Amino acid sequence: MKLLTTISRYLVGALFIFSGLIKINDPVGTQIKLEEYFTVFSVDIAPFFETLKPAALFLSVLLSTLEIVLGLAVLLKYKPQLVTKLLFAMIVFFTFLTFYSAYFNKVTDCGCFGDAIKLTPWESFTKDIILLALILVLFFNRKKEEITLAFKNKSIVLAGTLVFCLVVSFLAIAHLPFIDFRAYKEGTHIPTEMLPPPNEPNEVPKISNFAMWSDTADETQSILTGRKLLVVIHEAEKTNDKSYVDLNSLISALGNQVEVIALTSSSGEQFETLRHSVQLAIPYVYSDATLLKTMVRSNPGLVLVENGTILKKWHYNDIPSASDLMSNFR
Repeated sequence: MKLLTTISRYLVGALFIFSGLIKINDPVGTQIKLEEYFTVFSVDIAPFFETLKPAALFLSVLLSTLEIVLGLAVLLKYKPQLVTKLLFAMIVFFTFLTFYSAYFNKVTDCGCFGDAIKLTPWESFTKDIILLALILVLFFNRKKEEITLAFKNKSIVLAGTLVFCLVVSFLAIAHLPFIDFRAYKEGTHIPTEMLPPPNEPNEVPKISNFAMWSDTADETQSILTGRKLLVVIHEAEKTNDKSYVDLNSLISALGNQVEVIALTSSSGEQFETLRHSVQLAIPYVYSDATLLKTMVRSNPGLVLVENGTILKKWHYNDIPSASDLMSNFR
């Protein structure tokens, strides 16, 4: 039983830490996933879930940080009675989410490991059932755990870990994820990723929903041709209005060196209202909201593309100078 407890502790600790680290790298991605769950639950269970959407980013950081701190705490054998109870509560919550996704086929990707490792809903649910079993082993043996590190030292380590998680989360929100695991990472040639993998014709392409259109035509091929600076505006109503002063200065400084086009999922009426409000004098086309949020975790965000290859991406807090932007072209 002692060996089983030890194995369970290391597996649970490692998995929770790994899962949390993936998420604090991209808190906005977890926010989007939580909002997706809240939308589904507001329709299927109770309308009040819709009111949780404004708190999605806070909950994203909270849950991700808890995963890491609790994972480390179980490895350090810190307050095993309290920690195992918190772990049990978290895994019950996660198991409910993954079961609901799998059984009702509502949310096809739970986001358990962010965009780093994609699991099907049933794979996610199976993973949580295994974790639940391991946590129960720890729970029923919590009083037998030997204390190997001074309580004060453990508290310092966990406090430092908490601060680290919050700092990393803040930086990832204020800028862009440190590591981009998504299909639209820098260096991606979009047309290539829209094709099935070589020698695997039955596999789904990494990019399967790339499409842009105007009121009169399909603009997908145009976006993938030549030098383009794409100003990605997920939703006109939620964009950061203050950033457009610097953005307009950049557009003016670029002149005719690169074609600047806005991408949005908002309606034409909503986008025209924004354009006049922030004096954004560039053409725009429409695209899917999920695609745009996957492309860049910033609203607005900048994506520099040359003949379909993503050269560079920027958060609105990091808008470059015209010379810095142009230096990315070969």
